[in-house]
Amino acid sequence: MTTKQTGFTLVELMIVVAIVGILAGIGYPSYSAYIIDNNRNGAKAALYKAQLLQEQYYLDNGQYATSLASGAADTLFDAGWRDSSDYYTFALDPSSSTSSYTLIATVAASSSQATDLDCTAFTIDHFGVTTSLNSTNTVTTDCWR
Repeated sequence: MTTKQTGFTLVELMIVVAIVGILAGIGYPSYSAYIIDNNRNGAKAALYKAQLLQEQYYLDNGQYATSLASGAADTLFDAGWRDSSDYYTFALDPSSSTSSYTLIATVAASSSQATDLDCTAFTIDHFGVTTSLNSTNTVTTDCWR
């Protein structure tokens, strides 16, 4: 009397493992690139929001705000405009004044976005001029697209 064996052979199992490995090898880099792009877009959106808040402040007060800190005497900003605060830090350029400003978003060193070496900083000024820098502080043109 023979008993029928059921299950998978080692060869079948190894083929499935190889296929899953190939799919993961293709999919994970694409997913990582998607996450990095999404975080970049969040930083750009936050800078645009901050720019709009600066312009509103200018209309209301005749000058630009000189601080991004909540509760500061000359500010209009609160935590709500910083959607990407876990991945980027936001600041005003030290040369900003009540008549001009440059907003800066820089990749937070402790975040997963720190692996993004192509676009490490974004800026926008009171004229609406946008720039971006890579990890060697070279101006790049494709990060704001």
